[in-house]
Amino acid sequence: MPWSSVIGQQNIAALLQRAIVSNRLPHALLLSGREGVGKSALAVELARATNCEAPHVSDYSIEACNECHSCTQMRSLQHPNLRFVMSLPAGTADAENDMKADLIEDLQQALANKSTNPYHQMRIEGATQIRIGQIRDVKRSLSLSATQRGRRVVVIVEAHEMTSEASNAFLKTLEEPHPNVTIVLTSSRPERLLQTIVSRCQQLACPPIDDDVLVSYLVDKGLCTTTEAQLVTPFADGSVTRARDFLGEDVQGNRSDVVELLRTALRGRDFRADLVDRIRAITDGRNKPRMELMLSLLAVWIRDAKAIAVAGYDAPIQNADQREALTRFATSFGHADVASILADIEKAVGALHRNVTPVLVFLRLMLSIRRSLFHARVKAPTA
Repeated sequence: MPWSSVIGQQNIAALLQRAIVSNRLPHALLLSGREGVGKSALAVELARATNCEAPHVSDYSIEACNECHSCTQMRSLQHPNLRFVMSLPAGTADAENDMKADLIEDLQQALANKSTNPYHQMRIEGATQIRIGQIRDVKRSLSLSATQRGRRVVVIVEAHEMTSEASNAFLKTLEEPHPNVTIVLTSSRPERLLQTIVSRCQQLACPPIDDDVLVSYLVDKGLCTTTEAQLVTPFADGSVTRARDFLGEDVQGNRSDVVELLRTALRGRDFRADLVDRIRAITDGRNKPRMELMLSLLAVWIRDAKAIAVAGYDAPIQNADQREALTRFATSFGHADVASILADIEKAVGALHRNVTPVLVFLRLMLSIRRSLFHARVKAPTA
């Protein structure tokens, strides 16, 4: 799996390769960026390249051969020089030797999933904290001689989840660097890390993945059609993880549901009972990814209608297969304050994240959109 498999991070990959080739790899790296942009995947490629027995090296790049014994071990993430540290559930042992069989099985499954999907989110159900025992275990292992040639790489996944005790213990580890060891911290919330830890790491920010790159990835992997990819990527926030979560839902079916919900909200005076019934059906089961996807699809629909209202029937839009319906909608509501409506949708997403009752979130949103759209129609200029 070459560096290029980590999509959208060519600049970061190039920086890491130059550091390896010039023998200037730091003892501690902080890769920051939102979930699903490839931070831990980059760490794996770093470990693969620095441990390969016959790497392909040029002046500025290094690529693992993917054939030697070390590369074979890395392929399954079972190399002795690669170690992952991640949050554990409450009430479990910190040290590997003391862990119960079912927890060890969960950790092994997480590694197996990561080995086949570089964007797999390494998360065990119920896990919330990286504890001091785990950090002490890492420190002990680094004090021992390596069992295999190459560079030891420790990846601390979502390092901001370290407890205060673990953070302080880890700080001591950073202050005593080991030769031929690189510790890679990944974090989607780097502001939660101790500044004393951040200051001792070389920091590299991994940007969100461009929408067109994300669309190509999803389609090339056979995960969806181009139309479906174009529907979800605008609100995937440049994250493969979020995009795949959305694709776990019926994208076109959810779009139909939320557009019908919008139409219900725009009916005559006796719309409220039907609106509440539809909202209850949509929010049944409290599937947060599905509800968030629907709000994303609603925002895209509103944007497309505005685009047609401004630029005409042939305007470039995301919902190209719904052009006729969008044109009819734009004829009636094309003068709406789209920025205000999109802000309301964003507030609704935030409310879902804060665990506000979904029925209330959707009801408030649809009533607000109704007021905005009807106000716009009243204020629309006449020919």
